[in-house]
Amino acid sequence: MSHNHYPDLQVCVLAAGKGKRMRSNLPKVLHKVLGRAMIDYVLHTVESLRPKGIAVVTGHASEMVREHVGQPANLDWVIQDQQLGTGHAVKQCETVIRAVRDVLIVCGDTPLLSAETLAHLVDEHRNCKADVTVLTALQASPFGYGRIVRDDDQRVSAIVEEKDATDAQRQITEVSSGIYCVRNEVLFDLLRAIGNRNAQNEYYLPDIVPLALAAGQRVDAVLMEQSDEMTGVNDRVDLARVEDMMQKRIIRDWQLRGVTIEKPETVRIEAGVSIGIDTVIQAGCYLIGSTHIGDECRVGPNAVLVDAWLDDRVNVFAFSHIQGASVGSNTSVGPYGRLRPGAQLDEHVHIGNFVEIKKSVIGRGSKVNHLSYIGDATMGSDCNIGAGTITCNYDGANKFRTEIGDNVFVGSDTQLVAPVSVGDGATIGAGGTITRDVPAGGLTLSERTEQRYIAGWKRPEKDIR
Repeated sequence: MSHNHYPDLQVCVLAAGKGKRMRSNLPKVLHKVLGRAMIDYVLHTVESLRPKGIAVVTGHASEMVREHVGQPANLDWVIQDQQLGTGHAVKQCETVIRAVRDVLIVCGDTPLLSAETLAHLVDEHRNCKADVTVLTALQASPFGYGRIVRDDDQRVSAIVEEKDATDAQRQITEVSSGIYCVRNEVLFDLLRAIGNRNAQNEYYLPDIVPLALAAGQRVDAVLMEQSDEMTGVNDRVDLARVEDMMQKRIIRDWQLRGVTIEKPETVRIEAGVSIGIDTVIQAGCYLIGSTHIGDECRVGPNAVLVDAWLDDRVNVFAFSHIQGASVGSNTSVGPYGRLRPGAQLDEHVHIGNFVEIKKSVIGRGSKVNHLSYIGDATMGSDCNIGAGTITCNYDGANKFRTEIGDNVFVGSDTQLVAPVSVGDGATIGAGGTITRDVPAGGLTLSERTEQRYIAGWKRPEKDIR
């Protein structure tokens, strides 16, 4: 992260756009990239510069944006009631700007932007004693971006929008990122002088460039190193592209921190996930939300982890689904295991294939290996739950709990009809329907019908006429 701090800098974040091309009820800046809203990335980045203040300009559905962001101490909300362009948006910030040297203007839909790039822009702007500095990038296909026009001395002479550009200007590959650093002293005079004689009848922020030049002020351009950082989002095609770039960045980061990611192009690792060293993430995994994975874990192919907590040395086999659950160390889950919210597994637990655990505590060393449902239960340590065992926790109206002690053995195909408790060391024979509390120790059987044999009985034949 950038170590430069700028106590004499004000940041303006432009987040008022409706984002018509997103075709959404959600304001554009609240659309998520790998589980985190675009505006969150931008605010996190500018916050790391430690500016004096941050002003966020909202317009479309501003209440939704404000509710999402909350109210950090140094953040001011500015409303742009009418969408009259970027220049008009910045102008609305005049009342909240504190006594600062420079104003940094960024867009709310550029989640890839780094603090290093912004710090470089501010430093260069100050070193050159510029009045207006624009952050630029070289784009192989510059379509849609404002072009940077330079004079014979390579000084910036204009920024021309795509709609207003000549054919010759459209060939230029240096484009404006829409991000500026401007001396506070000159900014608002320049903004007041902007006109709206253009294709959209809007007040364009780039128009401060010719005005500054006409006033004999110094205009500079700073080229960013990674041109993809300026990528904005106008529709869901852009959103997927930005998410793809962000994903590559996040995966590379985890690889450099000691995580093995097999077939990285097939996995999804969201921005809020954390992973320990020597963990292996196999193909097709989805790691979502606030998932935490400890050291030396293995997450098998096509597993989905949502807001899950895994301690160290956990083995999640293929096609398992873990959501809102915590898993103790040296535990294994799956294949095809399902842990639902509120499942808490202690250390050395085995959850096998087609087992579902919901809102239950499974004690240390216990095993639920095949085709079972354990819901609303508390289970002690070193239990063995046979295949096809079910806690019948729901009577059609209310949920009830099952309490199982330590060292309990439950035979296959047993139904535990809650509310019910099973004492320590109890053994329950296969095929039981348990409706009363089971005492500690001993063997509990529920009534079985006697087994009969009928000699000479034949199965019916298939009619093949």
